Amino acid sequence: MPENTSSLRVTCGQDQTVLEALRAVGAILESPCGGLGTCGKCRVKIAASAPLPLPDDDERQALGDAQLQEGWRLACRLKGLGDIAVTLPAASEEHRILADSAVQRMECSPSIKKIVCQLPPRGAATNTAWNLWLQAQTTEPLYGTDSLSVLQALAAVRPDEHAAVTLVVEENTLLHVEPGDTSGQMYGFAVDIGTTTVVVSLVDLADGHVLGNASAINPQTQFGLDVLSRIAHAGEQGDRGVRQLQKKIVGCLNELGLELCRNHDIDPGRVYTIAVAANATMTHLLLGIAPHSLGIAPFAPVFTRALEVPGKDIGLRAFADARLHTLPGVSAYIGADIVAGAYACGLATIQGNALFIDIGTNGEVVLAAGGKLVSCSCAAGPALEGMNIHHGMRAASGAVEDVLIEKIEGQTGLNISLKTIGETPPVGICGSGVLAAIRELLRAGLVRPDGRMLKADDFAEGDPRRALCVEHQGKAAILLATAPHQVLITQKDVRQVQLAKGAILSAFTALLQHAEISMEDIDQVLVAGQFGAYLPARSLTACGIIPQCLEDRVRLLGNTSRSGACVALVSQHARKAMERLSQQIDYVELSTRPGYDRLFAASMRFPLV
Repeated sequence: MPENTSSLRVTCGQDQTVLEALRAVGAILESPCGGLGTCGKCRVKIAASAPLPLPDDDERQALGDAQLQEGWRLACRLKGLGDIAVTLPAASEEHRILADSAVQRMECSPSIKKIVCQLPPRGAATNTAWNLWLQAQTTEPLYGTDSLSVLQALAAVRPDEHAAVTLVVEENTLLHVEPGDTSGQMYGFAVDIGTTTVVVSLVDLADGHVLGNASAINPQTQFGLDVLSRIAHAGEQGDRGVRQLQKKIVGCLNELGLELCRNHDIDPGRVYTIAVAANATMTHLLLGIAPHSLGIAPFAPVFTRALEVPGKDIGLRAFADARLHTLPGVSAYIGADIVAGAYACGLATIQGNALFIDIGTNGEVVLAAGGKLVSCSCAAGPALEGMNIHHGMRAASGAVEDVLIEKIEGQTGLNISLKTIGETPPVGICGSGVLAAIRELLRAGLVRPDGRMLKADDFAEGDPRRALCVEHQGKAAILLATAPHQVLITQKDVRQVQLAKGAILSAFTALLQHAEISMEDIDQVLVAGQFGAYLPARSLTACGIIPQCLEDRVRLLGNTSRSGACVALVSQHARKAMERLSQQIDYVELSTRPGYDRLFAASMRFPLV
């Protein structure tokens, strides 16, 4: 496993794990299981003054003898080591995060408006308070002229330096007063907060043009890769845990927003509004609202309607005066990100029957059929994003993103071609690569439809497939690469993908049953999200996540959540329409449907390729 060239020094308290000590200093170390010691991803090398305790059985199982001999340990299993030097795995700051989508921008009619007013001539005997004078500058009633922030801004105006002031107004409420004519400077942020990634787009509110994007891994991943892990962390730690998770995401938004302002030479004070599309858990945590009710039956969110709060109320110090709008959701597991995406791609107005699928750690599905919208959610897990995979990694340089196994004419063996991000030597495999690999293993007959990976002994002597088969911890595995780092697909990896495949396929099959239509009745399959953008449709169908009969009806849309946030940012009409749309989408709870267990089990089976 590659390493950073330098180590990080931390102090690990008596009752503190190394993972907790790293989190305390802001170090990002993946821990998909939330520190439970089951995922094996929080790997570190430690230099300590005293010998480290021997690894327990769980640690041995997660790491294997080879990595233990190299000095790797699990940060979540070591406690009370005092002052230590910690070497982290290969840096993971650079990731390929999707910002764009195929959805087009819509009308521009933002809620924020600017009105330029000429100041009274110098020396004029108006004898009128300035806040009262402001009220006379508009044809409609103007509220907020006596707010403390407005009065303080008025006091800073120098009539001898400025001939005009600019009023920043939202729905007849005065938000700010700015010296001079600033009518050409009016910006906002469209934000997509995913469980795994965060994307912020800087938008010119005058014309709706996206000036730039900034993205990052959601820093909450330190506390678990899925929403249930973070809900559990908040529940275990109480108010401290909620504040901890909120601080992480708010800090990320501050940093990305300032980065965009610096890159485009924009005063952060000219950012007036922020539209946020996120799932219910992320929205609750952003606002500092405990998400406990989302993790226990009946899975009721504290709120689903759109909310508006001042940026300062959640700690957006760099954009304290901006108005933060969280978009509406449907239920605990159909959030604003899905509503925003469904609106952006025009799902409610599509002719015929259409499936909208957002593939991520959670899989969300919305079916438009017969003039009705019905949705469901499934726990796809992090395998399709490269997590809980033996050599899995995020979409970063060196990650295998496509695989091809083919027989070369004139040769007896099989050739494995790997495509990596950045065209660098392979160091691991990301979600699209995992699915492509299993597609090829199915095609080559190395994995059966029931998910069992074949061993060398299952093939006759002279069969070129024998050379690809190895053993890993006593079980079958397929060797994709040996240099500079070994990359394996293990039997466990196949099972993880099977679970994700079963969850997604059973989800939209259940919706079809609910609507009493068949697979052949689907006219379009709209695939959204980070995962679907970089994956050929053939990988989705060959692995059976989407039935093969629908392959020519698949459209990969990209980041529709961000697109929906952009539309809501620049259009009052769209924002209201999303509120109505959220109330039109019905939700089906899969776990309560009769026969769903059998449907899920059947959906796990891979197709014959």
